[in-house]
Amino acid sequence: MDWYVADKKYIRYLTQFDSRVGYVEYGERLKLHVGILLDVGDFHYYVPISSAKPKHHKMSNSLDFHKLQDESNGYLYAVLNINNMIPVPDNCIRQLKYNNIEDFRIFSNEKEKTDYIYLLQKEKALIDKVQNILQNKAAKLYKKCISKPQSSLALRCCDFKLLEEKCSLYSIT
Repeated sequence: MDWYVADKKYIRYLTQFDSRVGYVEYGERLKLHVGILLDVGDFHYYVPISSAKPKHHKMSNSLDFHKLQDESNGYLYAVLNINNMIPVPDNCIRQLKYNNIEDFRIFSNEKEKTDYIYLLQKEKALIDKVQNILQNKAAKLYKKCISKPQSSLALRCCDFKLLEEKCSLYSIT
């Protein structure tokens, strides 16, 4: 899986319909997505990556949540809230390449840029190790949420069917 940047206009569009869709714009920085996490028909799903927070240390991996943690030293780099995965049309997503990272984020100096790229490389290595696990979780989560839309699990997830409908409408406009 690779790093992607979703179009912020598309994300704002989705937030009109589902409040669980996460924001992607943080000042001079854009939140990255990991993908493709799941393919459902013509829809490609991507999951936002989030910085690790103190509450995440106490949480366990589950069907809709996964920690990116270094097994050798226990360091928690980031988390993937799989419940917040979203379908994104191909024309609203760009793969992040390290040589064009400044298109998506402003750095105060070269060291900050280098440190950030190193962090992304480390996180990507952790993601690559568990890629199959993440994709299996996403598929199971999707099926459970579609089959039982009123379950407590589905209620903490994005409304996948609604977002697919809105994705289709957006991609043809």
